[in-house]
Amino acid sequence: MTHPITGTDHRDGTDDDPSGREKVTDLETAIADSVHDGASVAFGGMGGRDPEAAAREIVRQEKSGLTVLDDARTTLLDIMVGAGCVDEYVGSWVGTSLISQGHNIRNAVENDVPHHLQMRDVSNFGSSLMFLAGAMDVPFVPTRSMLGTDIPEHNDALEIIDDPFGSGDKLTLVPAERPDVAIIHVQRCDPLGNAQIHGNVVNDHLKARAAEHTVITCEEIVSTDEIRESPELTRIPFYTVDAVAEVPFGCHPWHCYGRYYADLPFYREYGLRSQNRDDFLEWVEEWIVPHEDYLEKIGEDRLETLERMEREINDPAEVRR
Repeated sequence: MTHPITGTDHRDGTDDDPSGREKVTDLETAIADSVHDGASVAFGGMGGRDPEAAAREIVRQEKSGLTVLDDARTTLLDIMVGAGCVDEYVGSWVGTSLISQGHNIRNAVENDVPHHLQMRDVSNFGSSLMFLAGAMDVPFVPTRSMLGTDIPEHNDALEIIDDPFGSGDKLTLVPAERPDVAIIHVQRCDPLGNAQIHGNVVNDHLKARAAEHTVITCEEIVSTDEIRESPELTRIPFYTVDAVAEVPFGCHPWHCYGRYYADLPFYREYGLRSQNRDDFLEWVEEWIVPHEDYLEKIGEDRLETLERMEREINDPAEVRR
């Protein structure tokens, strides 16, 4: 939910004396402090800006018993499930997108490997509404979504009611979700936590407001003066943010609009190796390492190629650097 503003906070977050209010930390500390065993977690982005580095750090720190509350989630969830970090998923879709199925997710649901994954389905729009309700601090939001489907039969948290105002219509009540922590990757953020997003915002502004704690990972930390130059891009304000970590290439292998393109060959390799349990565990051994070591293994030339591809394919001339 929206974090309270205390008497020591500055409500506009842009005064000239930010000492003592900066939230900058490193990725390892942000995850250690914010994600506890048994926590509920929501991740930002969808089909881009996915906080993959944060998820790998969760695996590296061997977090367990997590519930992931989300809209649609790809490789980072599959890796976390295969590593045994996640007990339950609430959302609308899982997989590894263009390249492969979510083999670890399927293996956990069907064969309890490494242990059973409980799934609670909602529609894609329904997942947006559960974060909207959480952000507004109301117990539920009514919708016509999911009527006529069997989703409510498999999700006991949803309620079907008659319109209390007498129209005779049926409505689905989507309960609020308030994650213990939201982890959101953005292009840039200032030390106070004013986070700017270029491109699709998805539900990130709602997740930050619904969550008890919010961790921002960003491609770069910039000054508050730079944030002030384009305030319309500040999708997540400082008063909803608890920690800011600069994590360049924090979405790899997903793309980050305006910064770098998706690493499709990396996806393909993951899709192939995650089909087999032993091969996946070897992948974990190889790639679940501190983020700096991960980038070194990817290689500077490959990262520069992804940056060049983004410039050539998406031509993000309007994105400020």
